[in-house]
Amino acid sequence: MFRLLDPLSVLGSLNAAQVRAVRAFGAKTVEDLVRIYPRRYDDYSNTVSIRQAPVGEGVTLRVKIQKIQKQPGFRKRISIIRAVVEDVDGSGGTGDRDRRAVGTLRVIWFNQPWLLDELKPGREIFLSGVISQHPKFGKQMGNPLWEDPETAIAGGRIAPVYPLTGNIAQKTMRELMAQVVDGLGEVEDPLPNGTFPLSLKEAIRLVHRPATPEEAEQGRERLAFEEFVIYRLAIGSVRQEVDEAGAPVVEFDEAFAKKFVAALPFPLTPHQKRAAWDALQNMGQRRPMRRLLQGDVGSGKTVVAAMLLAMAYRSNQSGVLLAPTELLAQQHAATVRRFLEIGSAPVLLLTSAKKILWEGGEETVMKLSEARDRIASGRIIVVGTHALLERGMLPPDTALSIADEQHRFGVSQRETLAVGTRPDGKVPHLLSMTATPIPRSLALTLYGDLEISSIRVKPAGRKPIATRVLMGEDREKAYAVVRKEVAAGRRAYVVCPLIDTSDTLGVSSVTDESKRLASGPLKGLRIGMLHGKLSNADKEGVMKTFAEGLLDVLVATTVVEVGVDVPEATVMLIEGADRFGLAQLHQLRGRVGRSDHASSCFLLTDTDDPLAQSRLAVLTKTNDGFVIAEEDLKRRGTGNLTGTQQSGRTLFRAARFTDIALMTQARDAAAKMLERDPHLASMPVLAAKVEEMRKSDHGE
Repeated sequence: MFRLLDPLSVLGSLNAAQVRAVRAFGAKTVEDLVRIYPRRYDDYSNTVSIRQAPVGEGVTLRVKIQKIQKQPGFRKRISIIRAVVEDVDGSGGTGDRDRRAVGTLRVIWFNQPWLLDELKPGREIFLSGVISQHPKFGKQMGNPLWEDPETAIAGGRIAPVYPLTGNIAQKTMRELMAQVVDGLGEVEDPLPNGTFPLSLKEAIRLVHRPATPEEAEQGRERLAFEEFVIYRLAIGSVRQEVDEAGAPVVEFDEAFAKKFVAALPFPLTPHQKRAAWDALQNMGQRRPMRRLLQGDVGSGKTVVAAMLLAMAYRSNQSGVLLAPTELLAQQHAATVRRFLEIGSAPVLLLTSAKKILWEGGEETVMKLSEARDRIASGRIIVVGTHALLERGMLPPDTALSIADEQHRFGVSQRETLAVGTRPDGKVPHLLSMTATPIPRSLALTLYGDLEISSIRVKPAGRKPIATRVLMGEDREKAYAVVRKEVAAGRRAYVVCPLIDTSDTLGVSSVTDESKRLASGPLKGLRIGMLHGKLSNADKEGVMKTFAEGLLDVLVATTVVEVGVDVPEATVMLIEGADRFGLAQLHQLRGRVGRSDHASSCFLLTDTDDPLAQSRLAVLTKTNDGFVIAEEDLKRRGTGNLTGTQQSGRTLFRAARFTDIALMTQARDAAAKMLERDPHLASMPVLAAKVEEMRKSDHGE
């Protein structure tokens, strides 16, 4: 019998395919393995005869191999195995023993030549898959799953479909998971008795070995609830600690605030004023501020952040701003410097590649040791990336910490900005910013520890982005707009999806599309490429070249989702738009429309699926990110929570966007646990998982 914390060596001798699977997922313990949950299920519980089998539905057949042979492939390196199978009982399910009534079926497998050694004529097997109607060969089953009836895991069952990496076969994962789940002994449940009706051990069994779809969902809900509880306890325990420590008071200087606002090159919107005022009131208290500022791309969150940083400096203290990428950090540094000119506040840009100080009208390129010394002297505004989080790189008098695109950072990374950074033991106020609006129901349950400010109105002069969905040859309409805008001195983005699972950095999709555009629809234009394989320096160089107008078109992956502002960029083309979520499409669209020029976004797709078309149509009807976020929540019932990555692994594996009731239940349960046992001393297993959550980082 296995225990969750046992090393995988307890499983005994694994075959070569199973060893590859374990290594591919980085699993070291039994728990690592069982926490790899199915992404969906194939229903093969419908076991029928060949004659009864419907076309287009998943079924399981118990058959006998009548004949099997290899045929030449229609391409090099492609092998084809064709077989004819018949019902085992020889009756076609009718009870008629007449040989003429036997149900037979053609089966085809691609690139599995070893099947000739496994499937000899006369062997009985389970076949699970979907029967199709071929115009030439009639009914047939393509690439079905096959199993021995004596050891079948998927045949005749609800079969889990696991996420795969490399060349790992689904059958290998199912066999491995079945071995682990069936051999699981006592499981120490992190949740106290009575917290949830289902135990952890039972939930694991139901998720990996369900008898019905309903059982699979019951198991998933129990695991999702546990994830929510651990997350809420992590942020709740941090909230307790910071409240006990107290915060430095940032006095509100009304005269300076009026002077700051009057010096801005544009008037603040009512939403910006309200967001700034609410935060300034929080910062004047000894209870540490924990506020989330959300607003669309281009809504003006940075000026609010700059005003708060200026007030911290005005109170003779320091402020820091953390950005997820070097490009964004450099952009923030430039913007903050412009807004802080009135207060003459020194600004230090700190990334792994650059350390630049602007102080007293001078720009100084610094070494790391010099930057560290200047930070240690205090009363400074520091803008940077993860380099900020290294020990000793935060000012000792930090009064305000700001995390931009907060969902891209782990729990520990956000809290490093706010906990234990001051010698006096006080913790800075914390403002988290996001350009991905969070639906109210999610915000109240998942981020219930934060006070929330929203900027829903963009600054004056910003025009709505005209958005259209184009299919097939209609792409030429988009290319015509690109050529017209470039002729007028403006620029365009072309965003490509990942074209296959192995191209995780988007290199091939961007390269192929750039070549196609350069030799065809956009021939003669200056086209650049931006993708995940480029170094930070190269990314910066490409974006700078594009921003300065030395490139007309930038073909990129979603790395441009968070990037440098280019007001002259007025056209966005998104290839394979149906592959993206609504929120991400809206975020990408926000790369244009950042000036008073009319801007366009074209959602390019080759699918005529009504659901996909309906989803894309949402963006043609509104530019309001909050409306889009709510619509995205309604439509993504089976999608996992996104934007919450920790060390390259998903923070929420079982949870979904629509688990609002579970979130609420978990929030209340976590609050009661902390009230009864603030340090979770009576729940050591749960406390360990909470601590792991608090230490988690995001490896971006």
